[in-house]
Amino acid sequence: MTNTTEVANVARRSVLLGLAAGTFVLSVRLSSPALAQDKKYGGEGMPGGLKEDPKLFLSIADDGTVNLLCISRRDGPGHPHQLALVVADELEADLGRVKVQQAQGDQARFGNQDTDGSRSMRHHFEPLRRIAAAARQCWSRRRPPAGRAGHRGQGREQRHRHAGSGRRLDFGALAKGAAARPVPPRDSLVLKGVSQFRYIGKDNVPLIDNLDITTGKAVFGIDARVDGMAYAVVARPPVFGGKVKSFDAAKAMKVPGVLRS
Repeated sequence: MTNTTEVANVARRSVLLGLAAGTFVLSVRLSSPALAQDKKYGGEGMPGGLKEDPKLFLSIADDGTVNLLCISRRDGPGHPHQLALVVADELEADLGRVKVQQAQGDQARFGNQDTDGSRSMRHHFEPLRRIAAAARQCWSRRRPPAGRAGHRGQGREQRHRHAGSGRRLDFGALAKGAAARPVPPRDSLVLKGVSQFRYIGKDNVPLIDNLDITTGKAVFGIDARVDGMAYAVVARPPVFGGKVKSFDAAKAMKVPGVLRS
């Protein structure tokens, strides 16, 4: 078996003819190396890399509310929801008690914060699971899953039951002790199995920010306002591949409020 990737280029005319005839087959043979994502396209290969410190991304309030810091820009519907359900599932928290907060731009602190190419979930699905698993593991001195059994919170009473003793503690009370413990190393984390998921990949899980979106309370990129804010417009060439030949800003600079940097 050779390590090659064979992809046949098919002309558009051939595709249309094939569809008209009622048959169309596209054959692609991928070798094992081709199936693996190149590291340079993964989160670790991006500028700033990935950070997985649960103490940096997760905080739990006294009432048990889980606060998750979103490091990429939450400009679209469903983005905060997808991040929250991953954390809720692995942390064994109630999804309705997970609040997503927007982080400031600080690549040195948070790692890569690019918001493009649908990277947020592709790059952070596994790191988010490990972040939540590390926080969950800090709640029990015994290694999971034998030493803990999480229960979905109801209302304000989001509690965790220890399997060994049967004692129950509120998430807020647990967080205080967990914050004082060292973060477990990655190779000691025990992630939940797919069969244990309550949110990930499930149908009919309502968006956590659906109400804000439908009532106009959600803040998108176009809604952002800061002191002294100026507005810019990207001028694109009328033809593909066009480049600027000349530019005269004289008339534009006569318009009140126009700035030039």
